[in-house]
Amino acid sequence: MTDTDLFDTAAVQRLEHFEDCRSAIDQLFLEAFATEGSQAFDGFLDFVVKFSNLSIYNAMLVRVQRPGSGAVATRKKWGEFGRTLKPDAIPIVILRPFGPVAFVFEQGDTDGEPLPGEEDNPLFATGKLSQKIYDQSREAAKKFGIAVEESNNYGTLLAGTAAGCGIRPEAFQDKAVRGFRIRLNANHDLPTRYATLAHELGHVYCGHVGEDDKGRWPKRTHLSHAQVELEAEAVAWLVCQRNSVKSKSRKYLSSLMNGADLSGISMYAIFEAANRVESRTAPVERK
Repeated sequence: MTDTDLFDTAAVQRLEHFEDCRSAIDQLFLEAFATEGSQAFDGFLDFVVKFSNLSIYNAMLVRVQRPGSGAVATRKKWGEFGRTLKPDAIPIVILRPFGPVAFVFEQGDTDGEPLPGEEDNPLFATGKLSQKIYDQSREAAKKFGIAVEESNNYGTLLAGTAAGCGIRPEAFQDKAVRGFRIRLNANHDLPTRYATLAHELGHVYCGHVGEDDKGRWPKRTHLSHAQVELEAEAVAWLVCQRNSVKSKSRKYLSSLMNGADLSGISMYAIFEAANRVESRTAPVERK
């Protein structure tokens, strides 16, 4: 074997490695782009900036393995913050300088002293919500062609996602549902998951991810990011307030209203969506 053959083999291996990494990260970006639009580009860049204690490559490894990560650290570093790992904590693999790999853990996999600013996070909600109400809302969503799933792979700052008919049918856990899919962070408590469910259902029922094939709501994907977030969060706020779940949605709504064109907002769509979230029963078809 010549030196040229060795060089060619090494070059091919490097290109194959590049292609594997490109495929994983770019696919993640395309999935985010499908639900977030152009905001996904800023989101990926901001994610890397936030983890300035990691190399850019390691920050992307965290993003691939645990979307929505808030903060990551080693077991020892979390101990310095007064937090301990949960028994079922899932390690995130990153590359170690001058070594093989290292393991870090996301803040949601730890217990202990609250982190600075944690109590002000608009994602989290409190209240005495019954499991029955949550389950009934999920079951009613299924009647509208919406599969609601829970994922253990989300970081603390990713509460949930909603996707439309463009996703592959085989991707659904529930094979009986074929229209839309909502995924919730299984690591969040019940009130927070309910607030997230209401928000993501708001996106679906307001037409932000596509029209209903039975004509119960139109396609309204032309709205800006600020407008769709305002409508969905208004739905969540209404439903949560009426079911004794307290969230920081009103503060988030105020911030959204500062940058949104309110002339494109539909109050009817908001009220109709909130009514569907709150109905918790099978839909009645209009004749």
